[in-house]
Amino acid sequence: MKKEYKLVAPDIDRLLNCFGRGHLNPSGITEKLDAAMKPLFEALLPLAPLKSNNEAKVIWLQIPRGDISDFDSFEDLKEYGEVKTYKEYEKLWKEEYPDEIKWYRLAIVEGKDLDGKVDFKAVALGNKTIISARMNENSKADYEVECKNDFAVALCELIVSAAKKSVELLKIGEYNKMVEVSLPYWFRTGVIKRTALWNHEPEIKKHDFDGLSEKTISRFRELLASGVNDENKIGRKKVFTANDFFRACVVGYKACGYAVEEKTPSELYLQYADGRDEGLTGTGCGLNAGPGIDFDDSAAWDSWYFGNRGGGHPWEVVPGGNSTHVELYVRHDENKIGYLFRSGRLTESEYKERQKNEGFYFGIAGKYRTFEVVSFYVALSDAGIPVFLNDAEEILARFDGSDYVGIVPHDTFPRYCESMFPDEYGKIIDFMHVYDEDIEKYGNDIIWLPQTEAELLEK
Repeated sequence: MKKEYKLVAPDIDRLLNCFGRGHLNPSGITEKLDAAMKPLFEALLPLAPLKSNNEAKVIWLQIPRGDISDFDSFEDLKEYGEVKTYKEYEKLWKEEYPDEIKWYRLAIVEGKDLDGKVDFKAVALGNKTIISARMNENSKADYEVECKNDFAVALCELIVSAAKKSVELLKIGEYNKMVEVSLPYWFRTGVIKRTALWNHEPEIKKHDFDGLSEKTISRFRELLASGVNDENKIGRKKVFTANDFFRACVVGYKACGYAVEEKTPSELYLQYADGRDEGLTGTGCGLNAGPGIDFDDSAAWDSWYFGNRGGGHPWEVVPGGNSTHVELYVRHDENKIGYLFRSGRLTESEYKERQKNEGFYFGIAGKYRTFEVVSFYVALSDAGIPVFLNDAEEILARFDGSDYVGIVPHDTFPRYCESMFPDEYGKIIDFMHVYDEDIEKYGNDIIWLPQTEAELLEK
């Protein structure tokens, strides 16, 4: 028997749980899915598209939680061992749906071809993409896709009335006020001064120094105060070899306390680095395959460095997760000034003049691995190796506690979120989620950013 879904949060969540997270590759459209989308897209016709994407529209929906009878049945949860008593069942319901209203972000996309004909439509609800369809192609869906289409149809049909309600509130001038006042904090973006975090939770300060010694931090401060961390001031190496790169890696490894005895620089690089070296050492495979080069031959280095490389991570000298690695780039001015010349920003005479001073130097990146990048930077600088540290001032502000930490929505991974924050708070390099206990603890120290206001299309 087909289940009858209601416009209540538990049923919306049941349907959303049938979809994986992330983007669905576009597939063909079915008549049933097309028909289900039409009323939803029509409901949002008065809504203006995003300024950042004129094919997309976004609006918040408020869905009632319903009553306990809309929640998972007591008998099923008891059978699965989730609860033992009805009292526990009531408690679980209130924990999962504490508020009478649950918020969902609805996004629709309508793409057009060069002739202005709609050839793509997509619908996302909450953090799930539920439809991603090519309108000029019939669906050739298998059983699993057909099931998801049925769930998508059910969702579209359920939320039309909620979408219409939000648009009506926008028309009478109440929607944006409602969102600004009532949108739960876990959907919001904000900032908090780092010193405020330290005051509330002193252990965070220890974490922010990442185990660095006072001596290393003091030397780091001295280097930045001297103005030496400037790509226009540090020296250049006119002649460079692979072993120059490997030896610089070893200087950094030693500063970080890695074991460096009884192995050559290249062996240590192979031991500690990511390994996808684009054929540099001759040990890789696939995109990183290659015969390797003579580590002491500058011509061999130049041929490899300026050659047809790509697809690897030769500079990832300390591997990590998606955003926690350390990179020791080998940079060369030709990469920058050649681009400026080719794009017409430098004359030929200016280009040749700047070529006289060009050469190789190092760049360090990895702001989420403070211990390693600061240790690398101080050690290479003190060894007289030309090196530039990305985000140096921001790392120093972290040590001073003078910067802001970004608070991001719970469905946003707290990395690579710089673009979410206005310039008035400086360059934010650390991000976090907050929870009920944090809201109570931090109080007015959190500065919530205003919500982007929805607008109606001009008549």
